[in-house]
Amino acid sequence: MKLQLISAAVCLFSFAACNNASKSPKELSSAEILEQVGKAPGMNAGNGTFTVQTPEGWTRKDTVISRVEYTFMMAPVQQGSAFQANVNVITQELKSGSSLDKYMEATQKEMQNYFDGYKKLEDGERTVTDVKAKWLKCGYVHRETGTKLNILVTVLVKNNIAYAITLTTLADDLEKYAPALEEILNTFKAK
Repeated sequence: MKLQLISAAVCLFSFAACNNASKSPKELSSAEILEQVGKAPGMNAGNGTFTVQTPEGWTRKDTVISRVEYTFMMAPVQQGSAFQANVNVITQELKSGSSLDKYMEATQKEMQNYFDGYKKLEDGERTVTDVKAKWLKCGYVHRETGTKLNILVTVLVKNNIAYAITLTTLADDLEKYAPALEEILNTFKAK
């Protein structure tokens, strides 16, 4: 599960004020990163303030790991693969004076700091059920397993809550799961 969680957690680093004096960001394990994010002020502030439909054939699990509340929607298991593509939703209250633009700038910077082999692929703007959102597509290598992954994170802000909706796939599978992500985004509603 931690392989799936790390993408979601790093998306919230811009507000986590994660500092570990004894290690550089790329020396932290996935467990250490998740622990730091779980301590961030305002974490989980949007829990219970959104609805979303799970695509047919996918499974949904609402869970708490290292104090971070996740909504996971997992694709059907692919035979012969140890990784399960997923979309997760996590929330956090914005810091005073922050904005969607600042959030995404900080998120990209933190991904560069924390992800091995980080490569920005594309970014842009869109709407998610009539709310302005920004998205970022990138690739990286999971440091503990060496697995090449791609993520597409979509962030929207409503009532001062950041909603990070992240699709995580194996490096070559992002487009394969894009229609399911689109279905999720089209049904996502923040209160």
